[in-house]
Parts: sequence; structure tokens; C-alpha cells
Amino acid sequence: MAETATITGTAPAASVNQSLINQLYLPVKRWFLLNFKLDSTYFKKQPDRIWLDQNLYPRLAKIKQGRILFVGCAYYTWESLKHFNKGVDLVTVDIDECNIIWGGKNHLVASILEIDRYVEASSFDIVLLNGIFGHGVDSPMMQIQTFKSLHRILKPGGLLQIGWNHDLTPDPLNFDISKELYYKTDYEGLPERTTFPDSTHVFDFLRAKK
Repeated sequence: MAETATITGTAPAASVNQSLINQLYLPVKRWFLLNFKLDSTYFKKQPDRIWLDQNLYPRLAKIKQGRILFVGCAYYTWESLKHFNKGVDLVTVDIDECNIIWGGKNHLVASILEIDRYVEASSFDIVLLNGIFGHGVDSPMMQIQTFKSLHRILKPGGLLQIGWNHDLTPDPLNFDISKELYYKTDYEGLPERTTFPDSTHVFDFLRAKK
């Protein structure tokens, strides 16, 4: 079951305590971990992360409003959240409760396979799905279910960006369901598929069919 990491409203003690955790404890712990315990240098040097930072995120930073789902949170993705405009309703999601610390202000602890149970249908303009297929969502059945769940929450014509590794999983775009629910597309001058000569990572852009 999904849980929101940020609790709003005026419920008594529990909400007050959660608010203090969100506003004080998590930021301090995050700062300490990033500055003294964890080193993201390795990830920043990877071709796929460089591509995200130099090509995709600058384009997404130009979006002033809309709703974006960022799937998968870790210490090396934390800085990526800073690219998004404050006018954008950014929702982060991760199945591991421990990764709340690396999520955004609006964060869900949930499996992406059933995300449609916890957010409104046809409510997202963009879904960013990087490092999920082959890293937990591995079987064809799980990947097919993910395509279905994401299609339910994307607006018609909504953008699905997928990052996956061809040495960890077969091409997910070969599933019949991906062809039934989505069509390939480019995005703001970026091609529908990007590969790297010195990396197994692949990036694809899809749009949800009506």
C-alpha cells in the first residue's frame, strides 16, 4: 500500500511530528549523508546521467506548470529534482520507504506496478521511468503491468520517458502492450531513442494513446 511521506492538514500530534520530520530531520540527515557519507561522483560520470543532466533536464526545466511523476529515488538522483520549476506539481515515488529522504515534497511509497491505485487517472503530463526495468521490475509480466498502470495515470498524449539497460532486460518496446497503449515520439529535439557506444543504457520516448 502506498503512503504519502508528507502529511498535510491539522491533525494533532502525529501530523505535527511528521511535519517536524519533513522540515527539520530529513533535510539535516540528507545534508550530512551527501557531504560526509555518500559520494555520487561515479554516477555523475556515467554517459546516461550526463545525457540526462545536459539534454533532458534542461528541457524539462522550461516547463512552468503541469504534473510530472519521477519514479525511483536515490542519493544520486536527489540533485535532479532541483531542475523542476516550482510551478510544476512534481510527485516522486519509490517502493522502498528508506528512500523517502531522497524524494520530493510530494512523495509516495508505492510499487510502480500499481501506481494507478493511488493517484488520479489521466492526471500526469509526464512520467520519468529511469533505472526501474531491470532493477526490480524485471519480469515481462511486471513490465507489462507497469505499462498498463502508467497509461491509466497519463493524460492522452502524455509523455513516458523510459531508461533501461539492454544487458539487463529485453527491449520493453517490443511488448505488444507498449505498441497498443503508446506510440514512439521525439521530444523537444531529442530523438525517440538514444543509445551510447560505451554504455548499455537506452532512453526511449513514448506518448500515451487515447
